[in-house]
Amino acid sequence: MKKTIFFLLSLITFVFNSEIHSQHPSFSDNTDLIAQSKIKSMENALKRQTSRAGLNIDLIYTRFTWDVDPAVRYISGQISHHFRAKENVESIIFELNNNMVLDSIMFRGHQVNYQYLSDFEFSIELDEIVSVNQTDSILIYYQGEPIANSGFGSFETKEHNSVPAIWTLSQPFGARDWWPGKNDLTDKIDSIDVIIKTPSLFRAVSHGILVSEVTNENHKTFHYKHNYPIVSYLIAFAATNYAVITQYVVLEGDSMPIINHVYPEDSATIAAMIEDTPEMIELFDTLFAPYPFKNEKYGHAQFSIDGGGMEHQTVSFMAGFGHDLRAHELAHSWFGNMITLNSWHDIWINEGFATYANGLSFEHMHDGYWWPIWKNVTLEKILAAPDGSVYVEDTTSVPRIFSSRLSYHKGAYLLHMLRWLIGDDAFFNALRNYLNDPQLKYSFTNFEIVKNHFENASGRDLTSFFDKWYYGEGWPKYGINVVNSTNTNDLFITIFQETSHPSVDFFDMPVHIRIFGDGQKLDLVCNHNFSGQIFSFPQPEFSIDSVQFDPDKWLIAKLDYLNLSIGDYGQIKPRLFPNPVNEYLDISLPGEIIQSITVYSNNGNKLSFRNFSDNNDKIRLNTSSLPPGIFLTEIKTLSNRFISKFVK
Repeated sequence: MKKTIFFLLSLITFVFNSEIHSQHPSFSDNTDLIAQSKIKSMENALKRQTSRAGLNIDLIYTRFTWDVDPAVRYISGQISHHFRAKENVESIIFELNNNMVLDSIMFRGHQVNYQYLSDFEFSIELDEIVSVNQTDSILIYYQGEPIANSGFGSFETKEHNSVPAIWTLSQPFGARDWWPGKNDLTDKIDSIDVIIKTPSLFRAVSHGILVSEVTNENHKTFHYKHNYPIVSYLIAFAATNYAVITQYVVLEGDSMPIINHVYPEDSATIAAMIEDTPEMIELFDTLFAPYPFKNEKYGHAQFSIDGGGMEHQTVSFMAGFGHDLRAHELAHSWFGNMITLNSWHDIWINEGFATYANGLSFEHMHDGYWWPIWKNVTLEKILAAPDGSVYVEDTTSVPRIFSSRLSYHKGAYLLHMLRWLIGDDAFFNALRNYLNDPQLKYSFTNFEIVKNHFENASGRDLTSFFDKWYYGEGWPKYGINVVNSTNTNDLFITIFQETSHPSVDFFDMPVHIRIFGDGQKLDLVCNHNFSGQIFSFPQPEFSIDSVQFDPDKWLIAKLDYLNLSIGDYGQIKPRLFPNPVNEYLDISLPGEIIQSITVYSNNGNKLSFRNFSDNNDKIRLNTSSLPPGIFLTEIKTLSNRFISKFVK
């Protein structure tokens, strides 16, 4: 007797109780808002010509001194750049939009000339040569109202609760809107000081340690020191009437402050929301590598944008304080801040990794309650369209660079599948080795470097995986037949696959099948190498009543159908003789016309295939080329299909 059970599976199958236990924070997925904030900040930046700034120098230290009033959209200040000459230097190109005013530029104690080469590049003419490898400095006095039409606004003022606020957000090239320097993905400033003067009503926040806070009549001056390398797009400050919430986290036996600058009217709510931030830092410190800036601090500064945030080094700027946003921006401390991509083609290295780190925080925190929900929500976003690669081909398209579906969601799940493919030990060892690589720490990276670390940790060539999942588009759709054979005492699983986009003809991935029955379960993994591949397993020691595809959601995939058949294939059974066989195997099937015979190894690899056009009910196969082992034969007739086993 044959019984077939059909399973219709959806990506999201959670049933929520009317009340969720109070120990679990509410779930939200702000990835779209995070991506949108990056898109807006870059909208006009990439339309500008390629920068030539600072190609002949290496910045080693910068002292920023600014005078700002959150009620006035204006900045004045002085920037002292200390540099090492990469060649004999007679002039230096820096960037500052020409709507700003350069008051004077000082070199070796006297004023030097400059001229604008474009609407944002100016060349400083040194009257003395700085020899190769020599260190020197340049001091720039400037002021002005930064341009407002720069996407999200690299320099913004706004009110909250009728109180003025000011902040900056410069990714990727917006720094040129409000301070003179170089904007690229090749040079980090080794250390900085940031000194901000503001009316005494306000508090200013920036990177690193607050060295001093001085009140002078109606003004306050805040001095911050940051002794870690930092790329130009991460340099930022903010000021308003902040309330300060200080937390602490213990890392390697030392206590590190977490300093949160928040709007006073929101402080009570935010204080409750951020209680688990120390646990979050401890988790990433353990999973990845020691927190990169532990000698200084981590923290947040609230600012008023429409969702999202920005991972400014040691002080993430936040529009909200939900779990996912805090985890995402914190993860950038490792992926983006300490090690920074050197091409927008590979934005995955920043955003995909940070998004997956958010998922890992759901896996490890709050009893893993939100981990399956995060996976299902992420998959739903990815599978909403049939195309799109994680790799960014067109870096002139800002929406494509910061596509939440591809760079964030699919980029994160690419890592999840890689973890499934190579295993937890190799995956997390690769991350740790990568983050502790002395050639990369506080420097720049690219895709090939990341790939090499995963290959070295796993001992596997991952070219095919990345060709399909990083450069290729789309995802697989599976059809699965599970046959619990009563005539062979085997469980046969046949897996078919179609792809959603022609750029990839087949996604070869391990497929997880879970068998249920009599209150028990059995997990099976099929290393799927071609569509129609058959896998053989011993029958479970319980009566099967249901089957589940990819129960732990390791794959970016859709399920077309999943059929379970229990019974034999009819009264006619193929006869294989001799079995075991040494050379020739006779296969007979009285009353049936054999159309084809396919031989598989016991792990499902197809070894041989033959078509037959004559009216044969008996076939002789030469098995002399087969190694010793257990093999399956798939025998197809005009109206039936039979699975049999033989031993050699």
